[in-house]
Amino acid sequence: MRFTLISLIFLVALFSTQTKAEGNACNNANVFSNIINEVCWSCFLPVRLMGVGPKPNGAAPDQSICACNDALGIPEFGYQLGFWQPSRLVEHVRVPWCAPALGGVRLQDDLFSLSTGVDVKSSGGADLATYQYHYYSYPLFAMLEILYLPKCGGEYTDFDLMYLSEIDPTWNNDLLSILLSPEAFIFANPIAKAWCTADCAAITAGDVQESTYGCAGCDGSLYPFTGNVYDGESGPRVTSLLTQRVLASLHRKGLAKKTIGEDAMCKPEFWPMIPKSQYKLSMLHPVAEADRNSPNGKCCHPLGESEHKWSTAAGGRTIPGLEDYLYLLWRFNDCCVISSGINSPSK
Repeated sequence: MRFTLISLIFLVALFSTQTKAEGNACNNANVFSNIINEVCWSCFLPVRLMGVGPKPNGAAPDQSICACNDALGIPEFGYQLGFWQPSRLVEHVRVPWCAPALGGVRLQDDLFSLSTGVDVKSSGGADLATYQYHYYSYPLFAMLEILYLPKCGGEYTDFDLMYLSEIDPTWNNDLLSILLSPEAFIFANPIAKAWCTADCAAITAGDVQESTYGCAGCDGSLYPFTGNVYDGESGPRVTSLLTQRVLASLHRKGLAKKTIGEDAMCKPEFWPMIPKSQYKLSMLHPVAEADRNSPNGKCCHPLGESEHKWSTAAGGRTIPGLEDYLYLLWRFNDCCVISSGINSPSK
């Protein structure tokens, strides 16, 4: 589901009368008010040019010259480029239809919600809570016109609302989500938990491994692809886990694509499993990683890195009353840059 920016502005105006009753529950993340200080610009580095430079696991092999076929199947030659770019926003909210990225408005008044937000319920003696999420296109480089390569992961040029969990019946139902991820049954055992412990250790050491596709690093298990989590745990850890589940679910639905690797150099490809080394996260709200006490000068982190490195070590990233969390998603792009593919974004 995709809306244009004009549509979003229309929605904000249309439903602004519904925000008063929920004013204390739906926060404004002020996404565009402080881009310079709250965006982790250092996440853009490192850059690989013509096969020279560091690369994440799974990236295209080192080569200076590459080729892609045009519409007639004729090869066009270019040079290899690999870089990180801000591409998506993911927000996790306690109240259905609350949109902090859109100024804290309610998109609608629960007329057809398929869920109830952070509704604490009991399951086997443990309390569970359900968050909702919204997934936005956020091509910051294209929007600021500072780096735009249409054939290099630049399929969007504006801020768009792309997906909402409120209309997804699988997001709040563990059993129903099995229809999308039947392999979840394999990972519900002690051996899989030990496997994920090893994944946590590897990510903490800076080695993101694609072979541990059923794990979410130090955040826990990637399965099931739902928003059901244990109530009372750390907000940053829980929402970091949910962000990985969001990405895994969208890849499985075909709504997120693989942009890393040799096969994706000419065109992003569909990939049913989440390519973990393709992504990095940077929290924007309630406490931006680039805004305060970033450990070792880092203000973004790989998927599944321990919250103690990027959150606890910075004094925590939770503010009472502002427990809606917003993440900027950085995506690595392997590209074959051809001169005919370098255009300016449409005005």
